[in-house]
Amino acid sequence: MNRELYMPVIRAIVTLVLVILVKLAAMLTLRDTRTVYTVLDIALSLAVVIILLKFRLEFNRQLAISKPDFPEARSFITGLALLLVILTLYWAFAPYSGVLPEDSYNILFFILALVPVYLLWSILNKNAGRLSEVLLLSSREEKRTCSCGCENPGTAGFCNRCGSPLQ
Repeated sequence: MNRELYMPVIRAIVTLVLVILVKLAAMLTLRDTRTVYTVLDIALSLAVVIILLKFRLEFNRQLAISKPDFPEARSFITGLALLLVILTLYWAFAPYSGVLPEDSYNILFFILALVPVYLLWSILNKNAGRLSEVLLLSSREEKRTCSCGCENPGTAGFCNRCGSPLQ
């Protein structure tokens, strides 16, 4: 996988860790103040939604540069991010589902979640082999062959079998 693809992933992980730390601090210090904690919990959930959408944009931009011949990978990332956004919004506003008529909240979010799930299924069904290369980080590392015939990783300076320097 290209190094440029790591940057959006690292940024999203660091930001999500910070959001989790703020949520943990809020749980420990604000648990007695129901109103403030509830508002903060919704705000943090919306922050996670923004992080996911921003990650989708950045990762898809880098993916378009790295794999321009494979637009299905960008569609897969979009579907995955949208599914996570829908689930995050579901969990964020679940305490207020009693305001709506019986079970309409659950049915609404189920229908919303079906759209990215169908998108993901159709992409995976059509492109399982190609997606595994891109999304499972299986970069094809170049091999260096020693004069003894042993194949070594491209980053190796010496042969793994005989120990002679690789050129």
